[in-house]
Amino acid sequence: MLCWLTTAWAQGPARVVDVTSPIAVDGVLDEAAWDTAPAVTEFLKFTPTDGGAPPGRTEVRFLQDDKALYVGIRVLDAGYAIRARVSARERINADDQVGIYLDTFKDGRSGYIFYLNPLGVQQDIRHNSGNWNPNWDVAFRSAGHVTETGFEVEVAFPWRSLKFPPSEGAQTWGLILTRKVPHEGAKYAYPDISRSKPLLFSEEAELVGVRPPRRGSGLEIIPALTAGQLWSPDDPRPFDELDLSPWWMAVRPSLDLRFGITPDIGLASTVNPDFSQVESDLADVRLNARFAFQFTERRPFFLDGVDLYQDQANTLYSRSIAEPVYGLKLSGREGPLSIGLLHALDQSPLASVHEESAPGFDAEDVEDRLGQNTLARLRLDAFGGGWIGLTMADKRILGTSARPGRGGAHDSAGLDLGVPFADRWLATANAFASLTEVPGAESIRGVSAGTSVVRSSDIGTGGGFEVVAHSPGVRQELGFMNQSGLVSGAAFIDHTFTPEGVVDTYKPEAWVWVFEEFDGDRVRELGTAHSLLVNGVTSMWTRGQLVQRRQTGETVNGWVVAGGGFTQLGRLIEVGGWADAFRSLDFGTLGPALTVSGNVDATLRTSRTRLDLSANVSRHAPDGQGVELGRRIRGTLSWQATRGVGTRLLVQEGRRFQAEGVQHDLVISPLLTVLDVPGTAAFVGWTERIDLIGRRTVDRSLFAKVSVLLRP
Repeated sequence: MLCWLTTAWAQGPARVVDVTSPIAVDGVLDEAAWDTAPAVTEFLKFTPTDGGAPPGRTEVRFLQDDKALYVGIRVLDAGYAIRARVSARERINADDQVGIYLDTFKDGRSGYIFYLNPLGVQQDIRHNSGNWNPNWDVAFRSAGHVTETGFEVEVAFPWRSLKFPPSEGAQTWGLILTRKVPHEGAKYAYPDISRSKPLLFSEEAELVGVRPPRRGSGLEIIPALTAGQLWSPDDPRPFDELDLSPWWMAVRPSLDLRFGITPDIGLASTVNPDFSQVESDLADVRLNARFAFQFTERRPFFLDGVDLYQDQANTLYSRSIAEPVYGLKLSGREGPLSIGLLHALDQSPLASVHEESAPGFDAEDVEDRLGQNTLARLRLDAFGGGWIGLTMADKRILGTSARPGRGGAHDSAGLDLGVPFADRWLATANAFASLTEVPGAESIRGVSAGTSVVRSSDIGTGGGFEVVAHSPGVRQELGFMNQSGLVSGAAFIDHTFTPEGVVDTYKPEAWVWVFEEFDGDRVRELGTAHSLLVNGVTSMWTRGQLVQRRQTGETVNGWVVAGGGFTQLGRLIEVGGWADAFRSLDFGTLGPALTVSGNVDATLRTSRTRLDLSANVSRHAPDGQGVELGRRIRGTLSWQATRGVGTRLLVQEGRRFQAEGVQHDLVISPLLTVLDVPGTAAFVGWTERIDLIGRRTVDRSLFAKVSVLLRP
């Protein structure tokens, strides 16, 4: 009888059942309350092709009490060997997975995405209007185990970890559930969704009967203590006589505070934060690079609610705020209105990333000064799935006792909107204006505008166009890169075929791109690419382009050919790589040059150990000039004792051979991590940087950090 009721209920919306008895999150669905909850069982494949049920039976149930929303997952009679490894948080993409997508505001635009492997190892992502933020983290509990025929997982999402609208009584949330079968390269979903929607949550089902508390998330306190020392082993003095930081400087306390004013509007602050990168950034081994390398943001203060600060003009690149003394944020939403307010004082402001002919803050302008950074973003839901957004930014270079006087100021404002239409189309537009004051120069004003219309790809025909224009003098001082005085336009078309047999999808595409600067520099490109997906797990691609580049009066007609692929070798090994060759303009000689590059990545996984290997090589040969070479080899060996305790050894070797000299460096960095939930963690690490040419250790550092998430 119970089985019949479960099947019948599953035809309608998913339902949450209230419970009064405790739920132990131990990965075993043995509480009687789980038998009272109707199960979602109807999953259909949506990638790499549509249609078909997953192997075995999948059941997902929902419970709630005054503390949390609970999810129980059971897979039965799978018929294959389940892939489940004890791994660090987030590193589960090669395992069996179940995904839980929650649109707590049921607006079809944004939501939380949680993935669990069969052992309950977590991965979380924030999604907003097509933007994915995989570096977002939140505290929740989960556990799981592999059974004889499948697996069981139990999850508890504390109400204090989610944002939702205030209301009396029950709410209805948007819901998508997925199941990943890795050896097939397939994902299955409830409800039946497609791959080509511009807004992910537009096809969501309903989760009814949700009863979160009316209050906000309350107060969260994260005190942290960091200790570190940096020294050069080449110093001939004894260790106790080295110029090490005194303990009151080597030991650095910091404090993060968060307070939920309403269920979805909160304040956040950080004082004296330690923004050390737990994982070292990749070495930049590019040759003939025109602009700086863009690094990924990993710092929790900036990642929390980052989707509320993103706009069509890319106004904020948070790593332009290098070393804040403090930071303040107000973010959230009330009804259809979202707000994001960020303010941070940077004690090591960076010079602008810009071309030589473009205005900006130079290294001399920011040296020994402070940077005051402020950004405000308002967004109104509109157009039945679209938005209207307003962004304002301000940056001030302030004087210090070491160097009194201002170093410049920047203000900007931007307006953007998105309008979905005709099921798979999305039109966007934005306008942006800036005013920049640079010491010793006249004020610089500029405007920019852009528009795009895109039909989503991955099913049938996709395509679209984009046009952007920047007047001379336009700046984005909180952004990544500033280029002024240009017009850019691009158009593309593609079609995804789904032939029967071993080839799942075949996708040819073509595009044209024109980039014209007002000073006469330009890039014109015509390209085509082809990609194949075979048996769900092997992908291959090729790309070819004709490129004309003009720089400072010199023109080079060039080309690009490239190709690559990725595959699984059983359940233990993944291998991927790419290679390209292109003839283009050398930015040093302004003549033609041939560049050849290649990259190989391999991952070996066992039940608790993971080895990641990466090798990148590059050869750049300007006509009539010497050859430049670059190389990076990186290996990371991880061993996870438990879900919360793990070690990692990173070894990275880099070599650059250029006209100005040879660099050959080695980085060795072991790390011990103890992680309960995001916010409660401990790290102990050591890093050694070695000059292999001089055969000496350039510097050595020791690092320890502990933090605790408190929710009084």
